[in-house]
Amino acid sequence: MSAIGMSRGKGFVISGCANYGHDKMFFPRQQSAALRDLEWEKTPPLKSWSGLLGPWLGLIGLAAIIAPFIIRG
Repeated sequence: MSAIGMSRGKGFVISGCANYGHDKMFFPRQQSAALRDLEWEKTPPLKSWSGLLGPWLGLIGLAAIIAPFIIRG
């Protein structure tokens, strides 16, 4: 018997590996079909910061190469 009055064994287990499906983690959509077909519902997802970092670093690098020629001129 444990301190809270429960016997040791597999009768009561709190687990981080519970058997929940992916569909249990999200609420179902509550929109009508007409609202779902609007144009703003079909926009592409936002990009992550790491996805934006590469192109901006490339643009900054290109500007750093070209800037001395423009400034010195």
